[in-house]
This record gives sequence, structure tokens and C-alpha cells, in this order.
Amino acid sequence: MATSPPPAPSSDAFTPVRTVRLYETIIEQIAALVHDGQLAIGDRFPTERQLQEKWRVSRPVLREAFRALEMQGIVESRPGGGRYLRAERIPHPDEFRSLRLASDRETLLHIWQAREAAEVMAAGLAAANASRAQLAAIGRPLRMLETMTPAAYRRGDVNHDFHTAVARASRNPVLEQVILDLLGRFLEAGFKDLPPAKDWAGLQADHQPIYDAIAAGDPKAAENAMAAHFKSLRDTLEK
Repeated sequence: MATSPPPAPSSDAFTPVRTVRLYETIIEQIAALVHDGQLAIGDRFPTERQLQEKWRVSRPVLREAFRALEMQGIVESRPGGGRYLRAERIPHPDEFRSLRLASDRETLLHIWQAREAAEVMAAGLAAANASRAQLAAIGRPLRMLETMTPAAYRRGDVNHDFHTAVARASRNPVLEQVILDLLGRFLEAGFKDLPPAKDWAGLQADHQPIYDAIAAGDPKAAENAMAAHFKSLRDTLEK
């Protein structure tokens, strides 16, 4: 006797995939070790090399996690003496983002304003000047989002790739260098701690109008789309 197929899960059973940074995963694992009693106040962490092998992460990612913990007084780093746990309460990564964003907000806003001015211009120039290859480079990060796994997303930076491709498509090397410098400064100042897109579709939808306007060869529409993109996050920074 044939059995009927199980009912399909309701739409409520699916939730957006949360964007997780690799350093946040390390912080969450340290919190779990403390919670399980495997790590206590005063304990010394294994060496960087041992932790890299255990967690299979790069040294920069490992140091980013410890830097966040050190800024909150949770971990103490002694020159030549290793790292030690100094507090048992380890905030959730979302709390770390809020704390870092609060201290870096003004700097981020200044860089964002400079980026907006430069990248709106770059979008207009890209719409007028982009070659087929350059247009393909702008669209590639958006296509990658359609099949990208969370792990692949954490390893790369599709947002950075998209904005870099637009800058190059402007065919103004001076403007391109200005934008690349600003992107670097923005990352250093705490861009990673800004509220992330809720899912891949949200990130793609935020950039798609820019690509469409550039692909259509419409400089004004491209400038408007880029300006709208910057406004959404500027509103977050100004709150």
C-alpha cells in the first residue's frame, strides 16, 4: 500500500541564514569551553599554532577574535607569556558588534561619506565606460550569491568584490585607487561589525539595481542606485 508523502514544512520553518564571521565562531567556541568548565579564569590558552590546528583558521582570524576579547578585558595578552582568560562572561558576538560600532561610529560615518561621493561618481562612469569583461566582473559576485554556502561566504567578501569591480569599471585609475583605499580603511575601522544582510537574497537585492543600471549603460540611473545603496547604511550609522 502506497504511503502519502510527508507534508512539506511550512514557510515559518525556514529562517534567514545568519551571516557569521569566522572570528565570531571562535568567540562562540571559547564561550562554550567556559560554559562547560573546560576553561576557567586564570587559565592560559594554547599557543597560536595549536589553536590554528585545532580550529583550522588563519592567524589573522585568530588574532581578530582575541583582539575583540582583549578590548573588553576578557582576555589578557602578556608579551612573550601567552594569553589568559580574565572573565567568565563572554558576550554574544552581536554584543561585540554593538560595542565596536559605538566606538567607531564617527570614523565609519566619515569614511562612508567619502566613499559615497567617490562611488556614486564611479558608478556613473562605469555605466558609460565599462567593457564586457568589466561588466562581467561586477555581476560575478551577485551570481555567486545564488549558490554560495555560508562557509564560502565567510571565506570571501562578495561586497568588497562588487564595489572593487565597479571602481575598476570607471576606468579612472585615480578614482579607483581612492575607492580601494577607502574600502581598506572602512574594513579596518569596523565595517565587519555593522549589521549584516539577513540572507544572501537581501545582499543581492541591495546591489542588483546598481548592476542593472550599469549594464543598461545609464549613468544617471547608476548614480542614483549607488546613492540609494549608501543611504540605507548611512541611516544606520547616524542613528
